Amino acid sequence: MFLSKNTYVQSLFWLLLSILASCLNDLVTKLLITELSSCQVCFFRFILGSLFLVPIMHHRGKSTFKTQRLSLHIFRGLFLSIGMGIYAYSLTKMTISSATVIGFTNPIFVLILARIFLKEVVAWPIWMATLCTCLGMALILRPTTYNSAALSCILATIVFASLDVINKKYVAYEPILSMLFFSNLVAACCMLPVACYYWKVPTLLELFFLSILGIGSNLILYFLLKAFQQSKVASLAPMKYTEWVLSILLGYLFFQEWPTLSALLGAAIIVSSTCFILYYQNR
Repeated sequence: MFLSKNTYVQSLFWLLLSILASCLNDLVTKLLITELSSCQVCFFRFILGSLFLVPIMHHRGKSTFKTQRLSLHIFRGLFLSIGMGIYAYSLTKMTISSATVIGFTNPIFVLILARIFLKEVVAWPIWMATLCTCLGMALILRPTTYNSAALSCILATIVFASLDVINKKYVAYEPILSMLFFSNLVAACCMLPVACYYWKVPTLLELFFLSILGIGSNLILYFLLKAFQQSKVASLAPMKYTEWVLSILLGYLFFQEWPTLSALLGAAIIVSSTCFILYYQNR
């Protein structure tokens, strides 16, 4: 019993590190896009993320650079570049906390896409929770203030959900380092032409923050996998929502952002709905 509790605490520690890295990445992205284009920021995130993996992969042997699913990595890299590009754009006009809460709807879109493409059965209570989630998003975005940035955030969440479905079906036996390296490399290649069009030579300080972004993008997934190695996803899911609290604090400290009453209500609905779905799926 003690070992079980100790293992769970370790899992929470890794999850909190993942949440911290994710929030800091959002913060750095929002800071950088005030001077650089979102496409250029994403390009550096991907290319530096892949370059930082090279020494680790070289240390583990040349076999880590080989893959049997190159076409799949190309497909994933394309989706990753699209998703991150439009998410970074959404941060130009949305608060970090609102973008974070919209990201919590990812499990909803995964269920819908899994039903369409993987033919998985989705129970009617899940569909009801999905409708409630849509209501929560409407309260956060407010129909009278819909704009391209807000819609981009929703679209980015759908793209990331599509990536999760792809991973679920095809990438069960692919090494995590290969997934990170090739997907980042392909995404960088996809983003390069657009980044060149809006190119601005970054300062040394901006390069420093871009390096943090590249390292952070790898650490997010590494910490998350470490957490899920020791505990079930369902047992850790409620803790994931502390990311919203942290995003509010960072948004307020650095950008004087504070969620409106409707955004708080919408967030409560989304968190409740996704918690219900996780409980229903793992009951």
